[in-house]
Amino acid sequence: MIKFNVHENKRIKYALIIIIPIALSAFTHLWNPIGFPTIYIDEDHYLRRASQVMEGQGPQESSSIYDHPYDHPYFGQIFLASMLKLTDYKVPTNQSFESLESIQQLYTLPRLIMGILAVIDTFLVYKIGEVWNGRKVGFVSAVLFAVMPLTWMLKMVLLDSLLLPFFLASVFLALYSCKMKSSKVSYSKILVILSGITLGLAIFTKVPIITFIPMIGFLIFRHQRSFKVLGIWLVPVLLIPLIWPAYIIYSGNFENGLDGILYQVERGERNFDDTIAFLLHADPVLIILGIGGGLAITLIKRDLIFLLWVIPYFLFIAYVGGIVKYFHFIELLPIFSISAGFIIVIVSNKLSLIIKKREGNNKLPNIISIILITGIGIFGLISTLILIGINTNETFFELSAFISNYVTSNINLDDKTTLMGQHWIRSFSWIPMYVHGTPNYVKDVFPERYLKEPLETDDVIMVVDSQLKHDILDHSVQGKHLDEIRKIYHDSDRIGLFVDSPTSSYNTNQYPYTNMKESRGLGLIEVRSNQVNDNNVVFALTTNDSSDKKDMNITIPKLEMPTLTDPNLKVELEASGLSYPTTMAFVGKDDILVLEKNNGTIKRIVNGNLLEEPVLDLNVANKIERGLLGIAVANQTLKNDANEKTYVYLFYTQSLKDGNDVCSGATVCDENTNPLGNRVYRFEWTDNKLINPNLILDIPAGLGADHNGGVIKVGPDGNIYVLAGDGDSCWEDEFCTGTFEASTVNAESSNVPTGHSPDGRGGILRITPYGEPILIGENKTMGILADHSPLNKYYAYWVRNGFGLAFDPISNKLWDTENGPGYGDEINLVEPGFNSGWLRVQGWWPVENAQPLPPERGYFGDKMVTIPNNLETFADKGKYSSPEFAWNMSVGVTALEFLKNDTLGSQYQNDMVAADYNNDYLYDFDLTEDRTRLDLNGNLVDKVANNNQELDDIVFGQGFGIATDIKEGPDGYLYVLSHIHGNLYRIVPNSD
Repeated sequence: MIKFNVHENKRIKYALIIIIPIALSAFTHLWNPIGFPTIYIDEDHYLRRASQVMEGQGPQESSSIYDHPYDHPYFGQIFLASMLKLTDYKVPTNQSFESLESIQQLYTLPRLIMGILAVIDTFLVYKIGEVWNGRKVGFVSAVLFAVMPLTWMLKMVLLDSLLLPFFLASVFLALYSCKMKSSKVSYSKILVILSGITLGLAIFTKVPIITFIPMIGFLIFRHQRSFKVLGIWLVPVLLIPLIWPAYIIYSGNFENGLDGILYQVERGERNFDDTIAFLLHADPVLIILGIGGGLAITLIKRDLIFLLWVIPYFLFIAYVGGIVKYFHFIELLPIFSISAGFIIVIVSNKLSLIIKKREGNNKLPNIISIILITGIGIFGLISTLILIGINTNETFFELSAFISNYVTSNINLDDKTTLMGQHWIRSFSWIPMYVHGTPNYVKDVFPERYLKEPLETDDVIMVVDSQLKHDILDHSVQGKHLDEIRKIYHDSDRIGLFVDSPTSSYNTNQYPYTNMKESRGLGLIEVRSNQVNDNNVVFALTTNDSSDKKDMNITIPKLEMPTLTDPNLKVELEASGLSYPTTMAFVGKDDILVLEKNNGTIKRIVNGNLLEEPVLDLNVANKIERGLLGIAVANQTLKNDANEKTYVYLFYTQSLKDGNDVCSGATVCDENTNPLGNRVYRFEWTDNKLINPNLILDIPAGLGADHNGGVIKVGPDGNIYVLAGDGDSCWEDEFCTGTFEASTVNAESSNVPTGHSPDGRGGILRITPYGEPILIGENKTMGILADHSPLNKYYAYWVRNGFGLAFDPISNKLWDTENGPGYGDEINLVEPGFNSGWLRVQGWWPVENAQPLPPERGYFGDKMVTIPNNLETFADKGKYSSPEFAWNMSVGVTALEFLKNDTLGSQYQNDMVAADYNNDYLYDFDLTEDRTRLDLNGNLVDKVANNNQELDDIVFGQGFGIATDIKEGPDGYLYVLSHIHGNLYRIVPNSD
């Protein structure tokens, strides 16, 4: 039997104490490195910069690669490149295309390196805590640093994570130098110099680290009591970071360097308060214990290290830096762990003394102390384990592989391609460029960057998220750069579709999933190209689809099925393969006609099968919101009909040729390509064909291409109801030329009493199946508002734009949905003569200027109006009423339907179902007993949704890919048409 002496036993015990937090740290930081957390854009920045260093192209990028290459010192990318080079980081030479797995490999090694650095950080936290406050504090501090949830940030390839070992080494060496002072002075000075070198390297990685100079300088001087030693320490601290400005000046890039620094200081929204709130919700235990322990260190030990560590850096981030993100506080995690360890040890020691005095038991206090420390450690470990087992990046890797393969493999593209999108588009440029040697340009749609220089290539791949899509289609969003972006968008074709929503299955308001609030994902993503042929068009598949498509080795992503909040219901895929469908109508029990917006085709779905040949192909203008827009079907017996026939009513923007209104510039093309008008035709459905077209309504098409409305319904009275938008608010931005006085919204129908006479736009029109007005009054000569056309056709007016009409099956009353200019989307009860409020009020809020968007997109304000002034009443025939529901942000409300049957459950019978664009939600509304109001509860009693959280109780489903139409089928099931996915879904009872 091996026996150890007392000295050896101490060494073994000491080694075990160190091994425990090291092992925990290795587990939490090295397990599932690419699953959680979400890949952040900055990680791709640094991988790109490290790649160009490995290629021997110098330590800094040029402005042709990135607009602000001198935004940071460059030691971080050199250090990362060195580690990657040492680990033989490269892609197999025989790999010509990327897959999900190969992209994962490209991210795995860098994140493993960051995990190893986090393990080193854990060791340094232990040593700092041990030297500063004793071995027990060091142990507890290291355990907390290893297991507490917030340290998942250390897995990310960030400058803050790269510099942390150097910064912590500097702190440790400064503390340890005092221990060596009494024995060998030369060793002490060496440690001081090394402390200065490591801090200098940390500053050479990121400038804000200069705020730690007072803290470490205080440690040096407190123990050395020598200005000379402090000066020796300061030499490398100051000289090493000066390599960066010296290099900038030497390379003749002084102006670029100054621009980069100013860019970092001035850029972006600060989000400081939101970031602090996120950190508190993400890891409240560590934050609270850390602050409490820091105060205890300051007050009990009268030690200033905690304050000098935290306050200067915190103030710098709060007041000096530019945009603020959660990972900018990585540098404070060590001190929070150490101070938390300090207070835990202090409390456990106090408890031990109390128990020892009371019980007289020497062992029990130690057991209590162990339980306390172990309990907090287990709590942190379990919380972290829940997080790090999640996979949040799969869709991102699929998207990256898709773009890389398209750029590098498509022979129809030039040598260089422009990737266009939001700022995170740069995440996808470095793999084609440095892994496959395929140069490409990046065009950020942020105005200052976009307008900096013109496009350098004709070939563009546009990656469109929900925000960019919204800005493209909402012309109240202004900006010269958007003209060209909109042109490219409408001149391109969709080649891929992805849905990235990693948090959809988790309640991010519940701990520890609060850590996932910064992992919201990219949402619904369209990939579009202006150089497309039949061989490179790829669509995402739903999870129950299969495909043998093998184009260019592009991995076709799987598309998750939509989800419902009611477990008793489920979503089925009824049909797929549609191209931008808008609306649908049943012409039989399992027979559906679906309109395709851009190409003017009417497709037929029979028993769930999409027939290849269209029923009808119409010539449509398709720019922005123009196209084949609305369909309604009715079995009617009209004049001269011997028997009942099936009539189909179509609303579309008629043109001489498909898409000939899409032309260069923002204004109209020419007289030969202008739309003929927004028109409603009546067809007969006979022998599975649409025949005998009759024009029954002709509405002018606006100068711009949005606000066409287009939804139509056949009412219970057999008449036709058509929602027509105001014809484009051209006066709100530079999309159209001219003044407000000449604009289409300067009309009486938009509550401008001195404006133009109405021309059919900006309202809900009611006509007979022959296009005649419905005349009322004693002599049957008056419409609701007037006796002359087209005003005698208006059922309602003051409508900005909308995509939903539905009749209540019980009351037969009409309801609509309307879209506001960035706020104030509405659901209205539409009585005859209804005045919806535009251009004086939208939602519950007054329209006060030409661009009524709020300072921060998504919320308008608290100023509300219930009785707006200066309205056009048409001699008191029109009447304003407030919306029955409004969103105090832009959701892009779309379709509307009532469920007449109880097939999905009696709780849904006669409910109203609506959909939106931005959230991709389906909503379920109950109505009051008198059927004149929505039955709302909780925060929605005021009829206003102020944020998405208030919508939780009425959300019925999500993920349908922008539902543009909802219909209850003859079978009683709910059919949902997806504009983006090109799918038709069906909601049915869940037999499982």
